[in-house]
Amino acid sequence: MNLLHYDYASPLRFGFSLGINIFDFTTVNTLKNVTVDGVTRKVRADVTTMQSGFDINAIIDYRIRPQWNVRALPGISFGARNLEFYDDNTNELLHTMKMSSNYIELPVHLKFSVKRNSNFRPYVFAGVNGRYNLSGGSDEKDGVFFGISNTEVFGEFGFGFEFYLVYFKFSIEAKFSTGPGNVLTKGPLEGYEAYYNAVDKLYSNMFMIKFHFE
Repeated sequence: MNLLHYDYASPLRFGFSLGINIFDFTTVNTLKNVTVDGVTRKVRADVTTMQSGFDINAIIDYRIRPQWNVRALPGISFGARNLEFYDDNTNELLHTMKMSSNYIELPVHLKFSVKRNSNFRPYVFAGVNGRYNLSGGSDEKDGVFFGISNTEVFGEFGFGFEFYLVYFKFSIEAKFSTGPGNVLTKGPLEGYEAYYNAVDKLYSNMFMIKFHFE
């Protein structure tokens, strides 16, 4: 068994984390008649193609009980979502808004681990994540006709597996992150109200694969 002292010595541990992510929107459409390209029609918005981004985080982990830990993972996430607008009757693609999101984030999780089996230990976790979006604004040049909220709070949960190696502990985990708040809080650019009026609400969702080194 490697790192025999790891779960019994100092309760405070540090490390870093790398990850890949997929950002998504849950879209609630108004399906109102709006005028796009001189034609009045019902317009539907959705994210139909997924893109991957990446995350970098620090790890601050504190053991509060033999199988319970609380951890904070301050860091930054880079990603994007293509919000595509379709004619609801013909499914014609009218426009794609590539909405980049660069988040400063502070996840805080409560983690429960099963008892260690040799150099392997699975775990589950849940918590909250406060994110600040550095790039949530509109940009006519890039075809982004309205922005989203800069500040978001997410609920998070997931599971992972720890591997005790010779010199450090390596973990791989899957994390789901969902925002309960409507992020469609910024108005449209002048002349592009039709796209904004086609959408009632937007909710952020994210899926991540994380690699921890502690």
